[in-house]
Amino acid sequence: MTWDAYHRRKNALREMLATAEQRPEITLTELLDTVDSARDAFASETEALFELQMTWFQRLAGHVDRLVAEGTESPELVAVTAWVNAAADLPGVRALLDAHRDEPALRKAYAKEQGYLALAAGVPVHGQEALARGRRIQDSARATVAAMPAEPAGPTRPGWMTRLKNVIAA
Repeated sequence: MTWDAYHRRKNALREMLATAEQRPEITLTELLDTVDSARDAFASETEALFELQMTWFQRLAGHVDRLVAEGTESPELVAVTAWVNAAADLPGVRALLDAHRDEPALRKAYAKEQGYLALAAGVPVHGQEALARGRRIQDSARATVAAMPAEPAGPTRPGWMTRLKNVIAA
């Protein structure tokens, strides 16, 4: 892939992400048709799904790293909370990926995510047991997201960085 192709692809992905977040109900086909450069940047819908999965996984991994650094007590809680937080950050991407959960081309990517979640939850084994644990973590996180209200009920609490800035300013 040339640098020009790489940048076109990243720009198309950025536009796709923005569109998916504005319209979480959009289908992948509609998304690729809506974003002008998407069909040129991605040879197929599967290729676009791989990019969306990578974006999702990077966000998930970032949340896991942050929660581990904060010292959350339960490793399984780290994995579930990271998944829920990533889903809150990228609801449109999550909806697209969930709509394509049975996509054969993505089985390996989903298995790696499940293994990663199991590892984050402290499962010391590899193989089918870890994948099953990862699936249970995903299911638990999905149930948590489904039970959450669509809009926050009241004012949201400021993030830790905002609180830190306020303390320093005082």
